[in-house]
Amino acid sequence: MWKNKAIEALKNANLKLTPQRLKLIEVIAEMGEKHPKLSEILEKVKEDFPTTSFSTLYTNVLTLKALGLIDIFAIGDETRVELNLKPHINVFDGEIHDFCDEELIRRIEAKIGKKIKFVLVISED
Repeated sequence: MWKNKAIEALKNANLKLTPQRLKLIEVIAEMGEKHPKLSEILEKVKEDFPTTSFSTLYTNVLTLKALGLIDIFAIGDETRVELNLKPHINVFDGEIHDFCDEELIRRIEAKIGKKIKFVLVISED
């Protein structure tokens, strides 16, 4: 379970598990597979902690990224959270769907000569 892994990683890094951090972890665990926007995460965190700033949220998201728990990426002007850290393809058609095709990933890596985290594909309307 991602939530337990995140809590353990924070403890191992000697970082405090503040109530706000715990709420952030719970929100990401709940919404993470949908690749939520940071603004959506902040909205949910503010339900319990209304004084939480975007800066505080972003700092904590970067901490989770540095611990190897999440990745982040942007579509347009929105930053989103990625829980799937295995190489895959994100297909965006208004929502984001993970598409796992190891052969296609290997072919893309061979073509560009680099390992990839994920590929973002934006579909036409």
